[in-house]
Amino acid sequence: MGALKRQFAGLRWGAGIVTGAVTVALANAIAIAIGFVAKALQGPVDEPIFERIDRAGTTDWTDVLETLTQMGNVRQTQILGAALAILFAIWFATRGWRWWIPIVLFPAAWWIARLCQLTIAAIVDRDRDLISLVGTKIGAFPSGGCARIVLISGTAVVLASYYGALSKKATQWLLGIPLVLGLAEAYFRTRLNQHWFTDVVAGVLYGWLMLAALSKTLKAFDPDPAAAGVARSRADHDGVDAPA
Repeated sequence: MGALKRQFAGLRWGAGIVTGAVTVALANAIAIAIGFVAKALQGPVDEPIFERIDRAGTTDWTDVLETLTQMGNVRQTQILGAALAILFAIWFATRGWRWWIPIVLFPAAWWIARLCQLTIAAIVDRDRDLISLVGTKIGAFPSGGCARIVLISGTAVVLASYYGALSKKATQWLLGIPLVLGLAEAYFRTRLNQHWFTDVVAGVLYGWLMLAALSKTLKAFDPDPAAAGVARSRADHDGVDAPA
């Protein structure tokens, strides 16, 4: 009973809910504003890039990209999120941390981002009628594949950094993982003409906006896990005694 009680000690449910609602709303408001800028850039930016890539045609390299770009797909990111949730839950349980946080956080982040992205796509219409004209299925704004891979891989970094009390430098290096994956997915989908160029740029930015919202929400919800004995303290990380 004591161990179970400690799992929920120090949590601030109200602060977490309010912070989550505000930060997610702000992230989506910014994304919608970017969306209207992207629509204005379709003629001078997106269409020339699309036509140039279309003229380049398909090659052995694009055949490879068709496989690689699947990492941002709905099913693939669901599987990745589920696998990471299980791995982090096991890691947290072995340390006596809040093992249920990864189990809740990964699917919640995925579904909230998915629903918000679909809502933004309905608001920022990227001329879906052009599908029949350009001969390919143009993705919606922002690119969900780019956003999802950034958010899911970034969630792993946020959890490891926050509960593991990683140094700022280590965290910055680890954040390179979602950055590289997001940029790679943006390139893959642009080269395959699966999105307008501004869609994939916005997708990467949107993934980072949602990741920032997740980080802020987690810290508001669980402001001092080390004090409750369910995370590694900074003093332990730095190898010094905590102040009395």
